[in-house]
Amino acid sequence: MASDQYIRHRNALHRQAREFLHTLLAAGPQPYSVIVARAAEAGISVSTLLTAKQALRVDSRKVNKRTTLWSLPPVVS
Repeated sequence: MASDQYIRHRNALHRQAREFLHTLLAAGPQPYSVIVARAAEAGISVSTLLTAKQALRVDSRKVNKRTTLWSLPPVVS
């Protein structure tokens, strides 16, 4: 049963990270550094954040040597 509890906890963390990332990026593209800092404030680890990024199919685009922007994928109608 401990594994079921672990799975529920992990799923809750991933859901929280997806909601966090979707809410943050709904306002527009954000720099990776800002996203990681805000995620840390919200108690979300980088690995969980990257899992959420993959689940939401977040686009990442390098703007210059120091900045990578993350954005939600375009909405298909």
